[in-house]
Amino acid sequence: MKSWAIAPSNTGGRPWAQKRPKKDTAGADPPFATLLVHTAKQTLFNAAHVREHDAVLQHVIILPGTHPVCASLQQCGKQFATQVKNQPSADIGSPHLHKWAALIATLGSLTLTEPQKVQLTEHAQTMDSPQKLAQSVFVCKLSKAWIKDTFKLTISPATDMEAIAELVCTVLTANGGTRKFGIPPRSSQERDIAKILVDMGEFSNP
Repeated sequence: MKSWAIAPSNTGGRPWAQKRPKKDTAGADPPFATLLVHTAKQTLFNAAHVREHDAVLQHVIILPGTHPVCASLQQCGKQFATQVKNQPSADIGSPHLHKWAALIATLGSLTLTEPQKVQLTEHAQTMDSPQKLAQSVFVCKLSKAWIKDTFKLTISPATDMEAIAELVCTVLTANGGTRKFGIPPRSSQERDIAKILVDMGEFSNP
């Protein structure tokens, strides 16, 4: 991956409310009000399914803000934005591919066993273009986590890359990361929508 990657510088939601009696909606446009209620319910249904799928398809590691992987991926994102601005017509691939390359490069500087070093090196040498990597890595992003001064690393590889994904998770867990399992909690928007529906008497704890 060294030949094409943008190398970085070295550097539970609250409890559900109980269902309440429906409020009198006299005066509201019945078809429109009903449409809004059904749309809100469908939104909650879809959001729940997305979170279930995320739990199956993605690997999540919580990292302290001072972790070298956080610094590397943040720097990579800035460098990618600069390169796109300076060379708008260049085909350099999606930013998540370069973040994956930065992730793999940074892992090499952490404490690894000899077999782990060999596995990472072989992977980096095999993925000799962003186009090739795009067929195997679908998500690689770093975002702020709920706890202050921590970040959430999310990766989602193809099935033929699960061994590498497990290696990434194992190494990061051994070097200050915390792996998350299970269905992610509801977002603040989901909780707000659910509360409104509960207040309307249209929703209850499933």
